[in-house]
Amino acid sequence: MNFDTKGIIESAGINLPNLFNFSSFGVLWKEGLVLYLYQEESIPPPFTKKVVENMVKVLSTLGGEPIDVNQVNLQIEKRQSKLDPMTISPQTTLKSHLTLPLAVEGEIVGCISLNSDQPNAFDVQDLQFFSVIGYQISATLKHCQRFSSIKTIAIYDTLTNLHNRRYFEERLGAEAQKSFFSGTTLSLMMVDLDHFKKVNDTFGHPVGDKVLCHIASLLKNSVRRDDTVARYGGEEFVLILPGANLEVTSRIAERIRELVERTPFEGGQNRLNLTVSIGISNFPTHRARSKEELVKMADVALYNAKKGGRNRVCVFTGYPVE
Repeated sequence: MNFDTKGIIESAGINLPNLFNFSSFGVLWKEGLVLYLYQEESIPPPFTKKVVENMVKVLSTLGGEPIDVNQVNLQIEKRQSKLDPMTISPQTTLKSHLTLPLAVEGEIVGCISLNSDQPNAFDVQDLQFFSVIGYQISATLKHCQRFSSIKTIAIYDTLTNLHNRRYFEERLGAEAQKSFFSGTTLSLMMVDLDHFKKVNDTFGHPVGDKVLCHIASLLKNSVRRDDTVARYGGEEFVLILPGANLEVTSRIAERIRELVERTPFEGGQNRLNLTVSIGISNFPTHRARSKEELVKMADVALYNAKKGGRNRVCVFTGYPVE
């Protein structure tokens, strides 16, 4: 579960004990083939098993998709409860519960449940009040989901799922400021797919899009954890490598070049052999005075790689003499 969702559930778990008398508060959340159960840490396994069975039954019935609890990956996340752990013994069994669905944008995505070791612990008034709380939780989750979608659109390229140019500019600004202030090294790598126009002209844009997505995947799998990979525009990509000197950056760039060269790409019924050209700039080696100059230097190096025959890595050596 993402942080915002957990925060919403945590808030509910903190406040509900002031409103109801229960043994546990549980939330079941479904993501793909994973079921997340969020509840107090002191609840014994037999009690938890029965809670899960009830919630899965509600989720299956109202969600329109049968769920076999034995066929899914159940992950239990614990929270510290306001309840005294000593009041919940290992022999405690579930005697009564209120279980309600959580709906986001018309889709049943989970359940919330109040559970008690006492029979007939809840009445009609509890159900009505809990229903209102469930609706408020669903509305908050809906708002959270929309915000997450907007944030994703703002920083990711919709085709390749790489970071987009806007995010790249922001990230480079932050990394450049840190490096210029502290003197730590920072490398920039610009990657351009050679003769990509021929791919689109010969095989069509759908094939071209698949190639770009494949390239994006290769790039993401070729860099370090803290590096940033973004689509700069068209068939051009840019990589930010904090803390990487020229030797490390050149080694990564050459690995990328070789990987693309030996990777067959799908072109309809054919297999395409493609190459990339790469330009590199580095601070402090190239004495860039701004993030814009660092980009310009990498672009000049990329131009030299193209001019020199493509399928090669070039490091910035100076601006061309006019």
